[in-house]
Amino acid sequence: MNRRTTNQAASAAMLCLLAGLVGCGSAGGPASAATSQERFLTELRQTAPDSAYSKDEQLLATGQQVCEELAAGTDLEQLGARNPAENLTDETVERIRITQALASQHLCPDAV
Repeated sequence: MNRRTTNQAASAAMLCLLAGLVGCGSAGGPASAATSQERFLTELRQTAPDSAYSKDEQLLATGQQVCEELAAGTDLEQLGARNPAENLTDETVERIRITQALASQHLCPDAV
């Protein structure tokens, strides 16, 4: 993957954070999707306290983006190895990587 594609992917993840898009969950139905989302958000907030600055919808949208990339064939190791956009802080990069891991665990475990 070239640097431009990597930066575009990081930018897309950040856009999801900023846009506040909704619509992630699992195929297990509304109740299990809500439970998965709650576990994802709870663990994310505990593991990455700076996620408190983002709305639930924004974090879920980012998690959904991770799930879409995993479903398209990108593996979690590839996602974590991407170089983030140049203007991101170390804390933001760490939150993105934590979000990726937790999304794969709670929102789309079948995609991994």
